Amino acid sequence: MTVRLPSPFWATQGSRRTVPLSLLLKRARTVWTRLSAEYAPFELKGTLKARGYRWNDGSDGRPKAWFIDRPPEEVEEEVRFLSSDIYPRDVDIPVRPVEAGNRFTSRV
Repeated sequence: MTVRLPSPFWATQGSRRTVPLSLLLKRARTVWTRLSAEYAPFELKGTLKARGYRWNDGSDGRPKAWFIDRPPEEVEEEVRFLSSDIYPRDVDIPVRPVEAGNRFTSRV
C-alpha cells in the first residue's frame, strides 16, 4: 500500500524532498543539553520564564532550579546569557546531556 502525502506535508531541502517525520527523527537522535540556573536571583524569574526556562521544585530529587533544554549549537549562547544577564558573579553552570527518551521524565 502506498501512502501519498499532500504537498504541504513535504519539506524541500535543495533538490531533495524530505518527509517531516525524518526531520523529527533526526532531532530525536540529537543529544540535547540541560542547563540549570541554580540559585538564580528571585527578581529575575520573569526573565528566565520569558526565555523558556521551567521551574523544578525539587520534589523529584533534583535541585530546586530553573532549567532549559538546548540543542548543541545553542549551548554556548545560553551559557553567555546566564553569565551576563542572570548571575552577577562567576558561577559554574550545571550542564548535563539529555537524550530524547529522558527529556520529559524525572530520570534526568
